[in-house]
Amino acid sequence: MKKKWLAPDGLAHRDVDDLINVFNADKTPAELTPNLRALRLAMTTSDLLLSMGVAANNVVSRALDITERYCDHPVNVTISYNLLYISQIRGVAEEPLTLIRPVASRDVNNMSIHAAQKLVDAIRDDKLSLDEAENRLEKILNYPANYPTWLPSLATAAVAPAVVLMYSTDWRIVLLTAIAALFVNGIIMSLSRRLILPFFRQAIASAFVTLFAAVITMLATMDIPFFVGIRPTLIVVGGIFLLISGLAIVGAVQDAFEEYYLTAVARIMRVTLLTMGIVGGILVGVYLARRLGMGVTVSPDPLGLTALPFQILGGGLAASAQALAMQTRIKAVIWSGVVGGSSVAIMYAATSFDVSIVAASGVAALYVGIVASIFARRWGTPASGIVASGILPLVPGLTLFTGLMQLVSYPPGNALFMNGVSTMFATIGAALVIATGASLGTLLGQPLQSSTQARNNAPFVEYAKRQLRLSRRITRLGTLLSKRRIDKNNRKMI
Repeated sequence: MKKKWLAPDGLAHRDVDDLINVFNADKTPAELTPNLRALRLAMTTSDLLLSMGVAANNVVSRALDITERYCDHPVNVTISYNLLYISQIRGVAEEPLTLIRPVASRDVNNMSIHAAQKLVDAIRDDKLSLDEAENRLEKILNYPANYPTWLPSLATAAVAPAVVLMYSTDWRIVLLTAIAALFVNGIIMSLSRRLILPFFRQAIASAFVTLFAAVITMLATMDIPFFVGIRPTLIVVGGIFLLISGLAIVGAVQDAFEEYYLTAVARIMRVTLLTMGIVGGILVGVYLARRLGMGVTVSPDPLGLTALPFQILGGGLAASAQALAMQTRIKAVIWSGVVGGSSVAIMYAATSFDVSIVAASGVAALYVGIVASIFARRWGTPASGIVASGILPLVPGLTLFTGLMQLVSYPPGNALFMNGVSTMFATIGAALVIATGASLGTLLGQPLQSSTQARNNAPFVEYAKRQLRLSRRITRLGTLLSKRRIDKNNRKMI
């Protein structure tokens, strides 16, 4: 018997309504040709995947699978961060048909992503007619598999205490971090409903968690036993870990490696602004706490780590919580935790061979990518979801926070300021290595496939060849006509 709380609970995301409206528009078959319906199907599927964080190269490949099966002419797909272009070249004598759609970010639902990818796989294998494919996509949009709203929210908040477990085994800190994370998640959701810009959401949430740590510090100075000996830095870092964009940095680097440079630069810029919002919120929180008479010092010094078993446990729990927060099937949630914990173990095993921590992180990311690609279908989830949760213990989010705090806490002439600069470079290097390892692992774990770029550029290559042939024919015809005119004039003169 299927458990009620695992059953679909309506739309997983309210902001997917726009996709449903667009897909249902002009739905009468008599009004749309099969070719245009196929383009609409490819556009809507690509919109769904791209808005939930699927890599741009993967989205392009899936769109081409649809158009190559149903369309009359070849198609080129272009992604520029939040704009999606599908252009169909219909020959030299006709204008190209181009569809453009802005893509808004949506909450990740790995079950919806997996359903869309299975749909495209069935289309590519010639198992569905166009009508059947449209009906399945409509079902995915209207009745997505998802958990009740409270469960992903609780899982999102659980990421923070799980990460803190990698830095401290004090149950008081873990408990307080969980409480702070629940408040932070609630604040983010409330501000999002009020359409507050992401930068200010980050700043307000991080200011709150800093004030939360200040209250804990004040209670400790009052000699309340429960709060004595608690480091506020751990609470601040644990509470704002949900806001640090380490994963987005890795995703941006992956797009850069796959030559989607405009998308990569835009994502890196977004990450930078959101991270500055976090630091600004912490500084505002410290200032307000001191004005209110609550002394709090957020240390910019690096945090120490607990014993390896607790790091593996914390990494596994964080990966599982992250997977559940992204609407992943229970089986895949469990295996994501195994992959996340084992990635920490592999990273430290690599360091035992005198490998630097940055290179060891790359080795662990390579392992995550390979495992995700091989077992994604068996676990009923997209490979991108396993990678996102599996590398969570490896991403340089906390290192990024430490480096930024060192830069803003000390003047340029101070030695610790230079430590902050070196920490920032180490963060960038770690992101590059992790992204490289995850991308290479994903590539090695997949069967040999034709190049997406070659498939995507085929329409332009064919169009150029045809245009060149037509140009040559016109030139030859013009030369022949000119020669005939000259011969005719010569006869008249004779």
